[in-house]
Amino acid sequence: MLQPGDKKALAILGAVIVAALVIIAGATTLLVRGHEKPLPTVAFQAGDDLTQASTPLWCSATMTDCKFARANGDVSPIVADHAVAIGDQAVISVPKEVADGPWALIAEYATKQGTQRVQYLHMPNEMFTQVLRSEPDRVLLGIEVSAISAVMEQVPGQPESTDGDLAIRGVFAVRTLPVGFQIPNMTELPGVKG
Repeated sequence: MLQPGDKKALAILGAVIVAALVIIAGATTLLVRGHEKPLPTVAFQAGDDLTQASTPLWCSATMTDCKFARANGDVSPIVADHAVAIGDQAVISVPKEVADGPWALIAEYATKQGTQRVQYLHMPNEMFTQVLRSEPDRVLLGIEVSAISAVMEQVPGQPESTDGDLAIRGVFAVRTLPVGFQIPNMTELPGVKG
């Protein structure tokens, strides 16, 4: 039979064990909750520098699960700055989360005739890296990578059809304007496919 002193010691030991379990469970919950997978980024390298371009919003391929980069849900573009000198090349690398689906890269160039957008479309798992050059007669001004979803957005006010646009899962942008460069002609030329 237990003595009153033994009962008191066991009660204290039991309370300490319960408190320790509560602390461990609480700490585990905080650690797991605080370590959600970060949103994907696109790597942009030119010269000796590397920039990670972020997206304000990242969604699943079916657009059913979306996560915001900003706590307030702001989806305005996040544009990274990374100057690319004339004569240099830029290397754009997308992560697996982007390359697992179709993705588009739009590069904007300044020429003597005006500015022109060149669009490159990549199918799933076809390409993870794209190289672009900035030349004296075709200066790279910026790039935009769009991850394309499997969801068709209908044209407002039109009956449901196959006409529409595919929804964008995330957009990553980098301004590459060379330091001190002045765009010679702001005329917008028709876009072309790369």
